[in-house]
Amino acid sequence: MKLAAVSSVAFMVVGGLLVFLAQQLPLETVMPAVLVALGFFSIFTGALGMVGTVIVVMLPYVSRQLDLCQH
Repeated sequence: MKLAAVSSVAFMVVGGLLVFLAQQLPLETVMPAVLVALGFFSIFTGALGMVGTVIVVMLPYVSRQLDLCQH
């Protein structure tokens, strides 16, 4: 669970950095559009991973395992 949360946050941070970097580049090239697309995809993937982790933790079997420290 910890790895899923850390990787989700990492995806969100990398996505934010990519979008910020794309804003700094000149618009004459295609590179800003590619970076923005990759950035938004990364942010979306991180958010989806975080939501998935929360849903899995709320499942009864997983919740019981976490309560018993058998994870």
